[in-house]
Amino acid sequence: MLKLMKYELRKTAFSKLVLLVITAVAEIAFLIGVFWKKDNILAMGIIFLVMCTIFGVIYIGIESVNVLHRDLNTKQSYMLFLTPKSSYQILGAKILENGISIIMAGAFFAALAALYIGGLKEMINLVSSFMEVNWSVTFTPAEAAFYFFGLLASWIVFIVNADLSVILSASVLAGKKGSGIAGFLIFLVISSIIGKLLDLIPVLKSMELTFVLYIAASFAIAAVLYVISGWIMEKKLSV
Repeated sequence: MLKLMKYELRKTAFSKLVLLVITAVAEIAFLIGVFWKKDNILAMGIIFLVMCTIFGVIYIGIESVNVLHRDLNTKQSYMLFLTPKSSYQILGAKILENGISIIMAGAFFAALAALYIGGLKEMINLVSSFMEVNWSVTFTPAEAAFYFFGLLASWIVFIVNADLSVILSASVLAGKKGSGIAGFLIFLVISSIIGKLLDLIPVLKSMELTFVLYIAASFAIAAVLYVISGWIMEKKLSV
């Protein structure tokens, strides 16, 4: 499994390096703005850092889906499916590598943002004050952390669901007219069902426990989607 994960990491290493370089440039611009009191450069650095945070995490997930699509529909990774590895192992390595990358990227950008403002607690208090003034919403640092990682968990479920639609298009729906559209519609239907299931999670007195349940439920749903996807690859996929 580790060898498969390293193989998947090599496929996306260049884009991650590009993201890191852009983040470093934005960081340098931020520091120049702070120490040389260049407001325009400071503002540009902050904007690019925010964009790196949002679009970086999004891109890491989408790139994983694109890689899976190429693996299943081109000869790019033909030899991968000839190795003595089950479809569950191949798909599991892809999902694990991507999930770990998303969580690490999210944690990295959160830590980076915390350093700018003088500490994670201060950053969360600043955001909380802003939201209280504008939307009368407050939260504790612990709640903010759980909410942040809850968003990451939701994104991972979204990506695993997208993987399932790609696998369906390349196997069960392969060769049929409109297979791509059908796969996308299935993705939307499953996404709607997942959303309704997660909405059933009760809001407890402890918001931290509520977020723990939400994150656990998200990963449980991702695991179910993984099992279904792996079974389809085992039984229906022809590469």
